[in-house]
Amino acid sequence: MVADRQATQRVLLVEDDPADAQLYQTMLQQLQADSLEAMTAPSVAVEHVETLEAALSTLHDDADGIDVVLLDLNLADSVAFSTLEAVLEVEANVAVVVLTGIDDGSLGLEAVERGAQDFLVKDHVTPRVLTRTVTYAIERKRRTLELERQRRELAVLNWLVRHEIRDDAAVVLGWIDELEPAGPTEERIVSRIAGAGDHIVELTESVGAMVQALEEPEPALESIHLETVLDEEITRLEERHDGISVDRESDHEASTVVCADRFLNVVVRNVLTNAVVHDDTDAPELSVRVRTVERSRDDLEKPSDERRADGEDDTVCLEIADTGPGIPATERRRVIEPNESGRQGGTGLGLYLVRTFVERYGGHLEIEANQPRGTVVRILLESAA
Repeated sequence: MVADRQATQRVLLVEDDPADAQLYQTMLQQLQADSLEAMTAPSVAVEHVETLEAALSTLHDDADGIDVVLLDLNLADSVAFSTLEAVLEVEANVAVVVLTGIDDGSLGLEAVERGAQDFLVKDHVTPRVLTRTVTYAIERKRRTLELERQRRELAVLNWLVRHEIRDDAAVVLGWIDELEPAGPTEERIVSRIAGAGDHIVELTESVGAMVQALEEPEPALESIHLETVLDEEITRLEERHDGISVDRESDHEASTVVCADRFLNVVVRNVLTNAVVHDDTDAPELSVRVRTVERSRDDLEKPSDERRADGEDDTVCLEIADTGPGIPATERRRVIEPNESGRQGGTGLGLYLVRTFVERYGGHLEIEANQPRGTVVRILLESAA
């Protein structure tokens, strides 16, 4: 169990030295008698056992009632990390603070790596240090459990989006291909249904990529050929949207291999799709430029009008300009935030997803006005050359 911040903290003290055990119980309850600390310090209830067997029995019978285990690793019936492993095997959801008589930081760090929330060297324990360590360990475990719960929920969401919803959309699109419209009105209806189905498929890919990003806080980057990604996504765009014109230009003398991952396709697709679906003209025109610029990593954090000096590292710049209605300067920062719809409605996911992945790649996203009309989205990525 993980205690509420205002509730009583139930501590299971596992210590085979009676003198040490009495000392820790006194320390934990000492602040309760201090009028200055009692206003903020939670009340503490301590249950003391001397062996691992007794500790495991207590956890087995009343795991939900214990908030933190103060655990001496060396007991009469167990020694070293096997003691910690046995406790965590019986109850993985309880916070554990390891007590060690050895003033060795590496031992304490290894205990944390094996699943403990913290460690204390017995000779350095004071009432305030002990109380705060217990409180922080409980809170740290609570947050860890919450993150694990969220990850499980994200995994379920990922499955539903990437499989169930996507499969149903594929069925709809498959049946649409079998339809033979009798006239212009029917053709228009079928076209709109097909467009909505395609959009559902694209959204499942975007949501799936976002869930994957949240599940993998440290991305494994690799060398990705940006030109290959552009070939695939521009072809996809032209197949799904009629009447668009894409003017493409690349710096063929420079390498356009960038540091990214398999979701770079989703990033480029979102920018290209946004440029088309938000265009209010009958024939959207896109300008796609890829070039290499020299900018340092620190230089990427400066405002665009200050990033003109030569940098240290080659950076690949992907620039996608459209001729749509544009984004007012006051909204350019908002449209890359979650839950912001941006121009002409929408889910607000696209550019936020783009920013999320670009920053995961160590890059930078810029949004500027196009001239005489439209928007320029500029993605700066580290070169892998």
